[in-house]
Amino acid sequence: PTYTSHFLLKAHLSNTTSCHLSCTCRTIKTILFTIMAPNSTLTDDKPICVSDSFHFASFWTDSSANLAGMDRGLPLGDNDSISGDGVAINSRNGAGRLSRNPSLGSDADSLAPMNEQPVLKPFTVANPDRVKLKFYSNVLGDNSTFIHYGKWDGLDTDQPGAYGRASEAMTDYMYKLSMGLLPHRAESNDFNYVDLGSGTGASAIHLAAKHSLTISSATCINVCHEQNVDAIERATERNVSEKINVVDASFDETPCPSNHYDLAFSQDAYIHAVSKEKAFAEAYRVTKPGGAFVFCDLVCGNDPDLTVQELAQFAERNRINDWLNPNQIVKTCSEVGWADVTFVDLSTDLRISFQLMLKKVTFVLEHGDTGTSSSRVLLMNYRDSICRRITQIERGVFKWGVFHARKPVCMDMAVKPPVPFVKTNHLIIDTNEEDETKQAESEKNVVVIDILKKMNKEAIDALPNTVELLITMSAGLDHVDLDACKARGIAVKNSGRDALTSHVVQYCLSFIIIGLRDALNQLSVPFPSSGWNLNWNCEGKPLTSSTIAIIGLGLISKSLVEEIRKIAPDARIIYNTRTRDVDFESKHKMEYFSDVKELACQCDVLVPMCALNKQTEHIISKDVIAQLQPHAGFINMARGKVVDTDALTEALETKAIKYAILDTTYPEPLPSTHALWSLDNCFIFPHYATNTMAVREALVNEIEPIIADHYGLGHSDERRKAEEKALRYDLAVAHRLTAQYGMDMLVWNHISARHRTGCLITPGRKMWGKITPDDLVYS
Repeated sequence: PTYTSHFLLKAHLSNTTSCHLSCTCRTIKTILFTIMAPNSTLTDDKPICVSDSFHFASFWTDSSANLAGMDRGLPLGDNDSISGDGVAINSRNGAGRLSRNPSLGSDADSLAPMNEQPVLKPFTVANPDRVKLKFYSNVLGDNSTFIHYGKWDGLDTDQPGAYGRASEAMTDYMYKLSMGLLPHRAESNDFNYVDLGSGTGASAIHLAAKHSLTISSATCINVCHEQNVDAIERATERNVSEKINVVDASFDETPCPSNHYDLAFSQDAYIHAVSKEKAFAEAYRVTKPGGAFVFCDLVCGNDPDLTVQELAQFAERNRINDWLNPNQIVKTCSEVGWADVTFVDLSTDLRISFQLMLKKVTFVLEHGDTGTSSSRVLLMNYRDSICRRITQIERGVFKWGVFHARKPVCMDMAVKPPVPFVKTNHLIIDTNEEDETKQAESEKNVVVIDILKKMNKEAIDALPNTVELLITMSAGLDHVDLDACKARGIAVKNSGRDALTSHVVQYCLSFIIIGLRDALNQLSVPFPSSGWNLNWNCEGKPLTSSTIAIIGLGLISKSLVEEIRKIAPDARIIYNTRTRDVDFESKHKMEYFSDVKELACQCDVLVPMCALNKQTEHIISKDVIAQLQPHAGFINMARGKVVDTDALTEALETKAIKYAILDTTYPEPLPSTHALWSLDNCFIFPHYATNTMAVREALVNEIEPIIADHYGLGHSDERRKAEEKALRYDLAVAHRLTAQYGMDMLVWNHISARHRTGCLITPGRKMWGKITPDDLVYS
């Protein structure tokens, strides 16, 4: 076959025939050689020997075999069998014994009958994974469903169950690494990831139980149906079945939707991939933009002393397809689209894993009950194979470690920016800068617009399904259909908000002061011919004794209130808004009015600062304007349509109000024949509040940080900066306690400092200068 999960070879074996089976097919994930019982037919499915040459050379079974107490401690049932990872079955009722022929070499698989005539009563092979777990439980003594290689930091190999805890620690290490790549998702409650090649699902079940508040869903992709059934059972036992979704599929061709998962995760599975490129491309397809890819695996060594022939021979003997070294895997990942691909070499931990296996097997051989000679031969071959593996690790024939990468985000600049956009984050792809071929292939995730780009429902619905973020280079959002964006799940954000806010606030505050002082009406007024005197022209009013009415209490309005309070702490500030903010109101001594007309009748100047929507259109109506006192002024920093232009024109013409300062109008631009242009108490500005080069630069320069923060792309993540600042403070506290109690630098990092949120736990084995914020955890 060109592709299959497991390949089974069967041979008819007589009592006097030895058999040597071999296969050079490079498209097979794992080879299982199955020898049939003598006198059985080829249709019988009752093997008595299985071989998987990567873990150890050969397996033999018979009825009297007692592999480290497997018969007694974990009796095998009808569902017990053999796995491709190298676990022997135990035939319950037979008495035959088979021995290995050493003349065929260490990696050859052959069988020869012993002097005793076997009486074989083999049983049906059904579930390969159960025997593997029983083998690890009995020989390694772990009683764990974790069968992956482990991370040994801080673990005592002599403690019972150490191998299982190390495997579990490796899963935790990879999850922590993933959260470090995705800091913006670390505290979420809807984290969604896929485990590609999940095996028994032990990793997913462990993480779903341990991080139940964060992980909402874990999809387990695995080709072995028996393992998947086992995973479902274990998920139910751990009460996480609602979070675990087990799917019978291959990791290189999944039924998963595109751009769906925060994280693509895999442990020790890609060694079986027919094509690494295809497998990595599939992980890329199912991962969200900005998502992470974290996997560990055995890889080809790249030691310069190794020959190509030696590496190829290793791959051939172990039936490994697409055997790549770390540099080649990094290159392959990059070619399918992954960015920031990094390899963390953990071969030292792999060596410890094999050393513990060797120690355990040696102990069983020397002190344990191995049962019959066939079981002893099995363990002896296992021991010899482990010794070879340790030597190969030391020589660099193969390595083991973690690869991690990020999926880039594709941005489409739909309008011409006011200043050139300079991209510094390589995880952001500007489709306008790519060549035509790449641009056609790019999936747009972010669209950037300005205030002139009208995004109504039709325009929103026409966006590609991959768009998740819409950035507008403007202060307002009235040109965007927010309901349509919400229905599509598209987030909408403004760039340059700080610069826009400060400019509008300074601009508006200056007009408030100038309007109150009646300064604009003094333009071109000649100096008195009789000379300046105290009785001349004193109609103005100071800010400190004025009443300022504000409609809306958003970011700009709040900033305006704060600026007013800095220079006029005794000024009266009254406001109306859809959602009252009692805390801010109390802090800044403001008064709330639920009725806009009542608000208008008490103010010296009325300033709408609300967004334009259906509720605020013509909020400054004819009735509201009628409530303004003759000395009151009107300043519009919001959209022109918040005021009834005809009613305002009439009030200014009849001198019902003193003045109006308009930075915006409706319609805009105002027709040259409009009556407002001819009124001496109306001052119109060309929507000029933010017209500075500083704002233009901020509108463009903040696009990249917004994308980086939304997708957690690293250096622009403000949340992570704040967390790091807090952790560094806590780190300093721990250091000061060290000095206070006279502890040396090797002791300080084992102490805890009590905080309001708990205890700060600092890591051991590191000096002060080597500690980073990522090393710290809260308990």
